[in-house]
Amino acid sequence: MELRDIRNRLGTAVLAGGTALVLASCTLPVRFATPEEVQQATNPTPVTVGGGGSAPAPAPGGLDQIQADLRRLISQVGPSVVRIDIGTASGSGLLLDSIGTVVTPASLVAGSQQVSITTSSGQKYTGFVAGADTNSDVALVRVSGATGLTPAPFGDSTGVQLGDVVVSIGSKSVSQGIVSQIASGLIVTTAPAGSEGSGSALVNIAGQVIGMTTLGSQGALGVAIPSNQVNTVAQQLLKGGSPTPSGKAFLGVTLTDATGGGAQVQSVVAGGPAATAGIQSGWTILAIGGHSVSNAAAVAPILATYAPGQRVAVTVRLPNGSTRSIQVLLGSG
Repeated sequence: MELRDIRNRLGTAVLAGGTALVLASCTLPVRFATPEEVQQATNPTPVTVGGGGSAPAPAPGGLDQIQADLRRLISQVGPSVVRIDIGTASGSGLLLDSIGTVVTPASLVAGSQQVSITTSSGQKYTGFVAGADTNSDVALVRVSGATGLTPAPFGDSTGVQLGDVVVSIGSKSVSQGIVSQIASGLIVTTAPAGSEGSGSALVNIAGQVIGMTTLGSQGALGVAIPSNQVNTVAQQLLKGGSPTPSGKAFLGVTLTDATGGGAQVQSVVAGGPAATAGIQSGWTILAIGGHSVSNAAAVAPILATYAPGQRVAVTVRLPNGSTRSIQVLLGSG
């Protein structure tokens, strides 16, 4: 039997039952409603729910709690994030101490000796690049005459796991997401890079900085250098030394995503493998050793399959649209 037939028969049965009930009631004495009953029927007394006339207070948790937590994180870490201006470019940096020692991506300050620093409260300082390690993309900037600044609350990045909720806090923007991947020693998140895109604090829900964002963004994704690596390199630079080579293959370039695919070379390390081979900034890397390069983040996993001292063919596209294959002797990063 179809559902429509069932509904029709059920409606007929209800109608018949209702008619019988009405006819049966007509055999009983009929009582008319009193004026009070008519008044109550036409103007019923309002019924309150829960014993009161006001809406119940929102339960703990939910969106109110999430918003409160986000505001807490921003107010806790925001004073430790500074703005860095280099000519027409800008980014962020993280305070290591109260006197203005700042850690920032080396790719952001590449080629610069002097930068402008602005704190979250609007204080402006002149900063000087005190050291940089292009392999790890970590640099130090120092200012003079600063006191009472708020150091960033760094945490242990070894505890970062896939799915962890994170907030990216820059000098001009904030975004939220989760850890989507941990690849080639970098933390990839769904928290998109802000307008400055580099040097923001990647913060966990405990309010600890577990990474520093870098230029290796992948569209809507963000890429961050783990905090432990940031601190280790920063301490070595503070002592005037250079980080110990990792033994990994090193190309000697800083990269960003290229329009239409590939990794565009932003800067070339002087005397590095790419510079020695003739690769220039503004060129786009399309392949390494026959492995296609879809974006900037694809380069590190490819290089991880090679050893320092190996020669590899790097296919590049020049600004005029032509392509060429260049042999590069990989260094040690």
